[in-house]
Amino acid sequence: MLNHLFQKLHLFFVMTIMVIVTGVIGLSFSNHVNASEAAEVTFLQRMTALIVNQLEEEGANAKEVLSAYEKDMSVSSKLTDAYGELLYESRTGLEDIEGQLNNVGMQIVTYSAEEEGNQAKLPAVEGMVEMKGNHYERYLINLAHFTSEDDTNNSLTLVYEQTPIFQMFLEQLPMYLAIWIVTLLCVSLVSRFLLKKALEPTERVMQSQKEFVASASHELKAPLAVIVANVENMQHEAQNEGLQGNLKVIDSECMRMSRLIKDMLLLASSDAEKWTIHTSEVNVDTLLISLYEAYEPRCMKKKIKLTLDLGEELFPVIMTDKERLFQLLSIYLDNALHYSPEGKEIQIRVDMSSKELTFWIVDHGIGVEEKAKPFIFDRFYCADQSHTDKSHFGLGLSIAKELARMLQGKIGMEDTPGGGASFFFTLDLK
Repeated sequence: MLNHLFQKLHLFFVMTIMVIVTGVIGLSFSNHVNASEAAEVTFLQRMTALIVNQLEEEGANAKEVLSAYEKDMSVSSKLTDAYGELLYESRTGLEDIEGQLNNVGMQIVTYSAEEEGNQAKLPAVEGMVEMKGNHYERYLINLAHFTSEDDTNNSLTLVYEQTPIFQMFLEQLPMYLAIWIVTLLCVSLVSRFLLKKALEPTERVMQSQKEFVASASHELKAPLAVIVANVENMQHEAQNEGLQGNLKVIDSECMRMSRLIKDMLLLASSDAEKWTIHTSEVNVDTLLISLYEAYEPRCMKKKIKLTLDLGEELFPVIMTDKERLFQLLSIYLDNALHYSPEGKEIQIRVDMSSKELTFWIVDHGIGVEEKAKPFIFDRFYCADQSHTDKSHFGLGLSIAKELARMLQGKIGMEDTPGGGASFFFTLDLK
């Protein structure tokens, strides 16, 4: 049980930490993208200022200046004068960008004077525009207006393609992946170590409890057997009716204690993993007929009808432990017999599919309350919380659960239509 709890806690702890780490990595990448975009904006603004300064110098050749930046800085440019006359334009790239700007209702700005010879003096201002291309590529467009050495107002448009986010992600991926994997390994190892340390005291207590139950149960067998034997002798020799009645009570309680000790020893052996499985070929029809014959006299004594429904299907021979399977079905039948009133029926049934074989023990007794259903296979759980019924200790179904685990099958319970409980055990057909 602790191993199962350990695995669940370990998985939960690792998943929680890794979700947090993944979120931190995602936030870090988002900050990286924002920082990269801000750096590209700053880069384009500074490059625009440098280009404008060079174009404003006396004797500057616009074509040489702009082509040099296009080659080294991967930008497209367009230069026009105040009348809209094209002075320079990049050979590639800008036409597509200009078309995209027009599609969204924006145009590259050009300035013209109202009258020839009366040009407006335009300051060197910049306007930054960001937009997406037809294939989701991202562009920065910077518009700058300046006055050249000959007092001519010019308009410069620079277009810079931003680094794609996917490319930035691929560039950062090795680092992020390394951080994620190293964190996963560290968290797995550290959490495993800490959880083991935390569960060690509980494991020691549980182990001590298991050893105590096993030892106590084993030690109680001998004195109990002596008491039972002596009570039997005293019953034969006792003449007083009152004394015989007392001896019967003692004998009944001794037999009850004997069943409890037997069940506790079975569970202690299961906890210590000392139960063994002897797999052999099992004929389903023969097994269920033996089960029916073993319980028919007890059912008749209690005036309960026991039926065996094998149907018309031919069941395959299964490979399992015959004794353990018989023991599991016997627990189901004991339970059904105990909770079924006189005149009711108990049914033994088998269902078969292409992959599974399911054994059913169906009764029409008092059934199981909804609040008790999640706990009926727990140890020492009794639906009768007042413990007025002293013939059951709440161990039978928990033993059935352990047997099902050993046989690699599934157990469960369903309500019987009309009242009662139907317990099943399912085996895979391999």
